[in-house]
Amino acid sequence: MNTAKTIRLGTRGSALALWQAHAVAKAWGEGCEIVVIETSGDRFLNVSLQGQVEKGFFTKEIEDQLLAGQIDAAVHSLKDLPTQNPPGLVVGAFLERAPVSDLLLVRPDWLEPGRPLPLRPGCRVGATSLRRQALLAVHAPGCEAAFLRGNVPSRIRKCLEGQYGAIILARAGIERLGPDLGDLRVYELDPEHWFPAPGQGTIAVQVREDDAACRSRWLQLDHAATRRAVEIERSLLARFEGGCHTAFGAWARPIESEWEVRLGLDQPPAGWRQTCWRDSLAVCLATGPADLSGRLVSPEAPVEGLCRPIR
Repeated sequence: MNTAKTIRLGTRGSALALWQAHAVAKAWGEGCEIVVIETSGDRFLNVSLQGQVEKGFFTKEIEDQLLAGQIDAAVHSLKDLPTQNPPGLVVGAFLERAPVSDLLLVRPDWLEPGRPLPLRPGCRVGATSLRRQALLAVHAPGCEAAFLRGNVPSRIRKCLEGQYGAIILARAGIERLGPDLGDLRVYELDPEHWFPAPGQGTIAVQVREDDAACRSRWLQLDHAATRRAVEIERSLLARFEGGCHTAFGAWARPIESEWEVRLGLDQPPAGWRQTCWRDSLAVCLATGPADLSGRLVSPEAPVEGLCRPIR
């Protein structure tokens, strides 16, 4: 930490990133300065995300400043953070997780109730991640998955303007920002069937490994259950080499004395395959592709109760 004892928190400059940084600053207490750092993900809005997260597309510039001592901690959306920290950095704290589900936002003129996803055939759906595209192909094969980049407000604006008939966004981001949704209809996608991205809804605080005093303080703010859940999900992500390279979803949660894990991924040419199991924390953390061989199956379709209207 610097001698003035002001903690400099590095973050991206989007409205959601700033909300998260302020949430971290509030958890820390007095003496925080928020430092906005532009990343490649902010500059290159027309670049596909495929293969980019593990390259640090949204994080590298922030991590470079952390390693250089120009900031004391970095605030990230965990799903943007590569599964391997650069040498010298660790995650000092995971804040308590927000809801993990995705939301489907639909223009009224493209709404068609009675379908698993209430969308008219031919609807153009903004769903940039490979995971969302793969799940859309399963549950709404008559719709078109379309490229969608930008921050949360700009994505919503594009839908309101009619560039898309519907878009899919994380519930956590919508609830944190509370944006104007106009006349869009909103449905929550059940994460038991529409698997979230590993770490979705979680804010991670990255620190220097050798900054013992800072690490000790952040550890006091760490949410243990969230840490365990996301460590399971991200260990699976790393072993399956999923994420922006492959459509991949995972969700872990404690059920009584065990952990329930749901995992799904695209396996061309077969398509989306998924499974669910319960076991101890240690076993779930050690699970890899060989352990799940033969257990990945096609999802049921249609799924009753896949989405729930909330607005």
